[in-house]
Amino acid sequence: MLKRNAGLVRVVAVATVAVFVTFANTAMARTAAPKSIIQEKPSPLAKPKSDPPKWLDICNRIAPATSVLCSLAPLPTILEVSRTKSVGSLPLLPYSSMAANGFIWALYGVLTDNPAIKWANIMGTVLGAYYVKAFSKYNPPGSSNLPGTITQHMLAVAWIVFANGFIVTNFPKKAAEIVGKEGVLIYIILFASPLAALKNVIETKSADSIPLPFTIASTINLSLWSVVGLLLLNDFNLYFPSMIGLLCALAQLFLKGMYGSNANIETEMLEEMTKLHVHAV
Repeated sequence: MLKRNAGLVRVVAVATVAVFVTFANTAMARTAAPKSIIQEKPSPLAKPKSDPPKWLDICNRIAPATSVLCSLAPLPTILEVSRTKSVGSLPLLPYSSMAANGFIWALYGVLTDNPAIKWANIMGTVLGAYYVKAFSKYNPPGSSNLPGTITQHMLAVAWIVFANGFIVTNFPKKAAEIVGKEGVLIYIILFASPLAALKNVIETKSADSIPLPFTIASTINLSLWSVVGLLLLNDFNLYFPSMIGLLCALAQLFLKGMYGSNANIETEMLEEMTKLHVHAV
């Protein structure tokens, strides 16, 4: 047990240092060439951009807060794990993917000089790391159905951090676009879990596994980011995955309305919440 914990501590320490170095390199690159990463210098003949409509500005202000609320959704599950001192059959993937995905989008927010994306996903990264730590504390030694092992999850996250640090350091002018496309790709891969859950709902004709409050919150969150990404920022990397997530959330609401819910077991709902969780940008 001590050897296993020591290995995890080393991986976490290395990943933490890598996160610090990545953001430090990003800050130095932005200081050296502040406009090269974000945008080209506008032409003197270009028309000045008008202020966005008030309602669009409100959406831009609310979207980060809803992202943080969605990141807090697994907290009841983690508190239940701490209370029972058992992870049961819960997977680690939703939490490790939250930490990794949050890091990628936080870095994208830094590179594109977008505080809303940056701070919302920094919170997601911190919460994801906390969930992983709490989960690891009560996970049985030698478990390999998370899927994989805890060490493998830690190494995967560390690899993502180092890879992005390499991109930022060696390709500063193209880093934002590369990191953005990476975020879109990982976001799409993460849809395997909720799509499988939807398939199970249709096959069983039971929507008990769909947590209604969280699904409504996700729908609102993804709607806001879709609007902001498309109409305010015109950022494909932002609105494309948000729209995909919105379609998935709307499908869950439709199936919930069609099949209803008969379950009344809180623990089961908490477990399914982690399985259905799709990270909003």
